[in-house]
Amino acid sequence: MTTDFTPLINALADTPFSDNELCRVFHGRGHSVEALSHINLDLYPPSLFLVSYSEIDEETLAALTDTLWQWAQQHHPELITALVYQQRAGLQSHNTLVHGQLPVRHSVAENGVRFLVDLMSKQNTGIFPDMRKGREFVMQNSKHAKVLNLFSYTCGFSVAAMHGGADHVMNMDMSKGVLKVGKQNHQLNNVDRGVSFLPHDILKSFGKLKKAAPFDLIIVDPPSFQKGSFILTKDYQKVLRRLPELLNDTTQLLLCANSPELTENDFKALIEEHTQGAIEFVKRLEPTDRFIEIDSDKSLKALVYKTKT
Repeated sequence: MTTDFTPLINALADTPFSDNELCRVFHGRGHSVEALSHINLDLYPPSLFLVSYSEIDEETLAALTDTLWQWAQQHHPELITALVYQQRAGLQSHNTLVHGQLPVRHSVAENGVRFLVDLMSKQNTGIFPDMRKGREFVMQNSKHAKVLNLFSYTCGFSVAAMHGGADHVMNMDMSKGVLKVGKQNHQLNNVDRGVSFLPHDILKSFGKLKKAAPFDLIIVDPPSFQKGSFILTKDYQKVLRRLPELLNDTTQLLLCANSPELTENDFKALIEEHTQGAIEFVKRLEPTDRFIEIDSDKSLKALVYKTKT
């Protein structure tokens, strides 16, 4: 099987390696190059992170990884010291260190903030590069704010909020493991005061949230599917119905969905129906740089709302 890797090399040549920050190199999932629509390539300094959503035969994979590594060693050997490949076809993902070595404690930078990442042992790395614009919005809109971060994962939004001057952030996620990493992310950035971590099922914990309300900024960024706990198309409305109980007169909300099956208009309709007119649409955040999408309805949707006046 012969595949033309030229678009990947062109993307590498156009990547701002001098920033030495987390970024997407090539966004094949945006279908800008149909033959490579199963491929994403990210830079998690000092490593390239190659992901395929379809099986690649050994010969093609070897040719691809060798091409990427040779380019990296020719152009940026001091900045790229590893290449990791993740196979995401099927139910299980498999991560392989193809070239080089990874840091023992791996963290990456974004806008002056550092996040711990793990490129080897899990499907998700600890930070989502496509949500950079969301973290920037939170950082810019959290001064003196009381922030609620639902489905907090490793608390990237929370760290951004604290860097933006938030008075307090409440993080809630049912996984104690990701919250532990979240605490470490705050410690890594020296912003661990005024932050709380609640390892609870959000759908069963609105009593705790209502007692802590109101909030100035609310972030809802759930997984599309989490076996046994959350299915976006079925459970999101349960969260939306309770949001009006958590608002003050000027609350801002960042409501996110990363499901190709849910269009922007359908997402807006879902929000309108289940928040009973309590909030109004402000804007959709622009896609993060280098996330080129042919169909914006299939891409990440990060919508800003505010309390309706």
